[in-house]
Parts: sequence; structure tokens; C-alpha cells
Amino acid sequence: MRKNVLGYLEKGISRVVISCCLFIAIFFGFQSAYCMDTARLQAIANNLTNITGYGIKICVEDSSKIDAYLHPAGHIVITTGLMNFFEDDAEMAFIIGHELSHMVSKHYKSGSEILGISTDIYFPDSLRQEMEADEYSLKIMKAAGYDPAASLRVLAKIRVNAAGQLSSYLEKRINALAFADGN
Repeated sequence: MRKNVLGYLEKGISRVVISCCLFIAIFFGFQSAYCMDTARLQAIANNLTNITGYGIKICVEDSSKIDAYLHPAGHIVITTGLMNFFEDDAEMAFIIGHELSHMVSKHYKSGSEILGISTDIYFPDSLRQEMEADEYSLKIMKAAGYDPAASLRVLAKIRVNAAGQLSSYLEKRINALAFADGN
């Protein structure tokens, strides 16, 4: 009988502890320190759009691919793979700013063209546009108060995962951005 009572008490205590933890998590909204969610991404975007005057909506694509792009419908798409790869607000500010820069600069000539931050780039004009977007993103992220060194970290992290010619294009972008920032 005593074993049954102790077992019942242990189960009851466990349920109370679990219930309390769930209540606290729901009530206070606890998240891991590096949890990147859509609302947080949109807040970063809003900080940048306050500088540019261009409003933009953030959408999240469930994909392991590490990418972000300006969708022809006029919103920035960020993959969950990228959200898990970059955990710092300043890094995300550079990425969002980069895509926002494509919109501000009107780099997209057709309604279906999609160029992402880590997309293969094999044409000199596309590389020039990517460098322009990098530089403009650096400018607006600085103005919004984000750490400008994050811009180089982002491109370096993407380069580490890139292969072949894409890696050399990313190296050119890193060098151009370091020069633009005066590093």
C-alpha cells in the first residue's frame, strides 16, 4: 500500500511540476536565447524600413536551404535553414537589408526573377548587383544601429558552405564590402 501511495504522489508531483513549467512558458513566452521567429524577423525588417522608407513583409519558407530572397510579389522570403544558420539580429539585419536593397535599387527586371543572398551568380552584372546590395545593406544596417561587422560574418559563413565558382564570387563580395566599410 505504501508503494502505491508513494508512486501516486510521485506521479502527482511530476504532473504539477510539468503543468507549472508549461504555464510559466506560455504565460511569460520563454524561448531559447537564439530562437528566431517571424515576428522577430519582421521587427528587424521594420528597423531597416524606417531608414529606407520602403515597407516590406517577411515570409518564412520551410526549407533546409540557407537562403533569403526577394519574391516577385514584393516580400522577403527567409528559409528556416537560414534562420537556424544565423542567430544574431545584426546578421539577420544584413540579410534582410541585402534583399531590401534589391527592391530599393530595382535590380529585378522581370516579375519572375529571384536572386537570393546565396544563389549561384555567374554573370558580371549579377555580381555587380549583389555587391551593390551588400554595400547598401551595410549602410542601412549601420543607420539602424546594427553591428556593421555582421555583414562580413554573413558572407564569410555563406562562403564556407559554398562550392566552386560561387565561393570565389563570395570572396569578391567580401573584399568589396570590406573596402566599402573601410576595414
